[in-house]
Amino acid sequence: MDGIMVGVYSLSVVAAAAVVWLVVNRRRGSVPSGRLAPIVGAARRRALIAVLFAATVFLVGMLAGVALPELLGQPFALTPLVAGAAGLALYGATPPRAVSVRDDEPRDAVLVPRSALSAVPARWAAVLLVVSALFVLLVVFCGMTAGVDEAGRARTIRFEAPDMASWSSPYPGWFYGVPALLGLLCLSVCMVIALRRISSTAAFPRAADAELDRHWRRRSVEVVLKLAIGAVLFSFGGISVIAGLTMGNAVIDGSTLVVWWVIAVSLRIIGLVALVLSVGSVTLAGLTAATIGKAAASEAMPSEVAVR
Repeated sequence: MDGIMVGVYSLSVVAAAAVVWLVVNRRRGSVPSGRLAPIVGAARRRALIAVLFAATVFLVGMLAGVALPELLGQPFALTPLVAGAAGLALYGATPPRAVSVRDDEPRDAVLVPRSALSAVPARWAAVLLVVSALFVLLVVFCGMTAGVDEAGRARTIRFEAPDMASWSSPYPGWFYGVPALLGLLCLSVCMVIALRRISSTAAFPRAADAELDRHWRRRSVEVVLKLAIGAVLFSFGGISVIAGLTMGNAVIDGSTLVVWWVIAVSLRIIGLVALVLSVGSVTLAGLTAATIGKAAASEAMPSEVAVR
C-alpha cells in the first residue's frame, strides 16, 4: 500500500508539471542570444538538475522504505527532507558561470550590499517559516503523546479505559520525529548554502542590467524556497496522515475522550491537504527552474538578458 501511495504521488507530480509546462510554453518569451545565451542555459540547467536530483533521491529513499521493512518506515518521514537537502546542496555546490568581459570593455558597478536573504520574496519566506513551525509542532505533539513498544522505541499510541486498553503502531513518536527534525535541520543548512551561492555571485558588468540581475536572483531564490517548502510539506503530510490513522485505530469507542477522535480526523485531513500542496510546490519549483531566462527575456528591455 505504501508503494502504491508513493507511486500515485510521484505520477501526480509528473502529470501536474507536464500540464503546467505545456500551458506556460504556449506563451514563451524570446530566447536571449549572443554571449549571454550560454549563461542563461547554464542557469536553467543548474536549477533543473537540482530539482530533478531531489526528485530522484526522494524516489530512491521511498523505494528503500518499501524494500527494507526492518527500517520500520523511518525513510518515509526522513526521505523528503533529505531529498530536498540533496537537491539544494547540489545547487549550492555548483560553481556559477560568469559573463565574459573583454579587457578593454568598460565595467559599471552598482554598490548595493547583498546577503543570503536579499532576494528572498517575503511571501514565500513566510510560507516556509509557517510550514516549518507547524512541522516542528506536529513532531513535538506526536513525540509527547507516543508510547514505547516492546523494544523501547517511541512508535505507539495507547489509550486506556477502566476495563480495557488499546494501542496501535506505527505512530510517529520520537523514533520517527528525531530523525525528521535532524532532516529539517539539514534542509535548512543546505537552503542557506544555496541562498548564499545566489547572493555571492558576481553582479552583471553593466549597470543597465541591474534590474535583470535582480530578476535572475529572485527566480533562482524562488526555486530554492519552493523546493524546500515541498520537502517539508511532504514530510509533514505523511507524518500527519499516519498519526491520524494510528490514533484513530487506537481510540476506544465510548471510553476515549471525543477530542482524540477529532484530533485523529483533523490530522488525516490536514495531512492529505499538505501532500496535495507539496505536489504544487514541487511543480512550481520545476516550472520556475525551467523558465529562468525565458520569462526575463519577455519582461526585460535591455538588448541582452543575462541570468546566472
